[in-house]
Amino acid sequence: MISVKHLSFSCVIPIKGKRPYFEQALASLYNQRCDNLEVIVEDGDVVPDSGQSDALNRGFAKAKGEWLFWLNADDVLLPGALGKVSQLLQSSTHNSSNIQWVAGNQLLIDDKGKVLKCSVGNAWHDWLYRNAVPHVYGPSSFFRRELFEKVGGFDTSLKYCMDWDLWIKFMKTGAGFVRVNDYLWAQRQWAGSKTQRALTKEEMAEHLAEIDDMCLKNGFRITKGGAWLTRAVRLAEGCYFREFLDGCKWKGRQV
Repeated sequence: MISVKHLSFSCVIPIKGKRPYFEQALASLYNQRCDNLEVIVEDGDVVPDSGQSDALNRGFAKAKGEWLFWLNADDVLLPGALGKVSQLLQSSTHNSSNIQWVAGNQLLIDDKGKVLKCSVGNAWHDWLYRNAVPHVYGPSSFFRRELFEKVGGFDTSLKYCMDWDLWIKFMKTGAGFVRVNDYLWAQRQWAGSKTQRALTKEEMAEHLAEIDDMCLKNGFRITKGGAWLTRAVRLAEGCYFREFLDGCKWKGRQV
């Protein structure tokens, strides 16, 4: 069992309707063998909500842990993820009191749980992510409860980019960010996923309009220059090379 003094976690799983991989999601949490992990399931069929953002806000409002994260009902937290986060926060190379936000890398898996692709994030750059999409993956992120409360949680008006909006709000507070140089989360690619299924023309228009409105609200904008600069930074930091090597090693393996 992981036993970290003064360090506790709370995970919220938002769910609505029957999800075929929900038990696997739960098992991935309990298999962390962490004695200070709280799991909160927000079921929209039991207590109606206005969407995923609302469900997450309700769940985190109940949370007692110092560090918060969420897990989609289709996905899994990878083995040892909480141990890796805890180890980083206890590392002598970091002043954990200044760290408010931790993120790791992600695996993309198929409906059978086999690895399709590896995604490696780069360091956070405030100046860059005012003009480009940040490479921070939702359920691979862990943040202090005080930080989440400080920014007011998720914007419940957002359906598609509420996590991106949350990262920007974190950034605006000057929150200390550190990346775990390892894979913490596996996102399942299947037809029933909100982010992976083919969107209708109307849904795609709604999605793009939401991104535009969210960026405008935060005083940001996505530019071609920012997108190309992001690619250059990721190339310089070795993200693409690591993704290629890890992809060769992990593709087809069972998570």
